[in-house]
Amino acid sequence: MIGLFDSGSGGLTILEACRAAMPDEDFLYLGDHANTPYGHRSNAQILEFTRAGVDALFREGCSLVVLACNTAAAVALRTLQQTWLSSTWPDRNVLGVLVPMVEEVTGVAWHHDEPDSASATDDRTVILFATTKTVQSGAFHDEMQKRAPNLKLVGKACPGLVDAIEGGAGAGPMRGLIKGYVTEAIAGLGGSQPDAVVLGCTHFPLVKELFQDALGEGVPLYCQPSIVAASLVQYLASNPQYASMKKAGGAMRLLTTTDPASLHDLERFLPSGYANFEKL
Repeated sequence: MIGLFDSGSGGLTILEACRAAMPDEDFLYLGDHANTPYGHRSNAQILEFTRAGVDALFREGCSLVVLACNTAAAVALRTLQQTWLSSTWPDRNVLGVLVPMVEEVTGVAWHHDEPDSASATDDRTVILFATTKTVQSGAFHDEMQKRAPNLKLVGKACPGLVDAIEGGAGAGPMRGLIKGYVTEAIAGLGGSQPDAVVLGCTHFPLVKELFQDALGEGVPLYCQPSIVAASLVQYLASNPQYASMKKAGGAMRLLTTTDPASLHDLERFLPSGYANFEKL
């Protein structure tokens, strides 16, 4: 199985896209709803929660886990890969959603780790909307700078938005929140519109249209689900040991660290085939 881990329900947007792109793969999703959101947590807490979640998915039979949470990927992925995975699960792997987005925005493959002739002259101004912890980590900024040193990435934290989405807040309140984030970010640019925007949280695809409305139709918007799914297809083609061998229609299970009865209105995250959560 391929596992997907998120701090809550946002990673279901990634699962939705992955199932559409890879219908024969088996997917197991774990939402750490007992500890969500991660955006205000310490780095030590995020690392511990993420390690526990990945470990649980491996114990359930996953051979590959995708951190479908930008905060977890930004804070914990490198440590898990470098200091935990090889000693604990040497035959498994962990990926994150940050890498495909960096590749998509800069046009430079991750393993190149340096600009090419096109990205070296990329002088766009891009706003990153994400959780406070993702912005503070500097992960998106650092990795994009390696590949496109003239690209200006401006991080704008969106406190409260993940809670509003998880809690099922209506379009009106969320429209107001998002309008405020966008207005503040553009004011920080001296009133100039950005050349593009990155939605750096897997919850934010559910309110993509509200971001687009606040920005205007002329601003390109990078959104993770389709980008991550396409990247995972390529990864499995190059690493077939992690892919399903049955090719007869994939299965899906959803796990949570909280009482499943407390989770409501999650069909909006996974409209093509929602299944009830089970307690881990």
